[in-house]
Amino acid sequence: MTELTELDGESSILLLSPSMHSETDDVCLDLLSQESPERENVLWVTFTRSPDGCVQDWLGHVGERPANLRFVSVGETVRSAASSSPVQETPADAVIETLSNPGDLTGLGIKISEVLQQWQNDGNRTVACFHSLTALLQYADVQTVYKFLHVLTGRFATAGVTAHFHLDPAAHDDQTINTLKSLFDAVAEFDDGEWSVRTR
Repeated sequence: MTELTELDGESSILLLSPSMHSETDDVCLDLLSQESPERENVLWVTFTRSPDGCVQDWLGHVGERPANLRFVSVGETVRSAASSSPVQETPADAVIETLSNPGDLTGLGIKISEVLQQWQNDGNRTVACFHSLTALLQYADVQTVYKFLHVLTGRFATAGVTAHFHLDPAAHDDQTINTLKSLFDAVAEFDDGEWSVRTR
């Protein structure tokens, strides 16, 4: 954790940074690998990235698979995963839940809750990546997303999960960003080549 040493135990973290950027990817993987892999459960909620790509990035960063790996793959990635690669190419120990309608926040919340329930008493640390709020906001308005995140971040906190959420500031107006910022324990922003962190 070279870049974000200010973070210490926050349950929900908003990453304000460009979507396709190596710095963003590095920090994402740092936040997902705070324990040794054999003691971690990793949940990836992804709208824009394929599970296979996420696993390759993880292995390149960490070197070995986590104890448990679960994806909730939403919308476009579901179709691209289905059409471009046979199921057996998916890493054997990664379970993939799919949700074809990206605007179905109730369904998404249920799938995430089910995963947390299954991992509840396994003794591992659970970490989560939500990639990304920018994609989610294409399918639901800010107030709907706010309510969804209010419940979800509370659920993560109750379950002892460390979760971070990606948001590309260039894609949203200030009002949207400020509305969502208020939900998180910490906001890490990448600007002019530097990360700054604000915690509440």
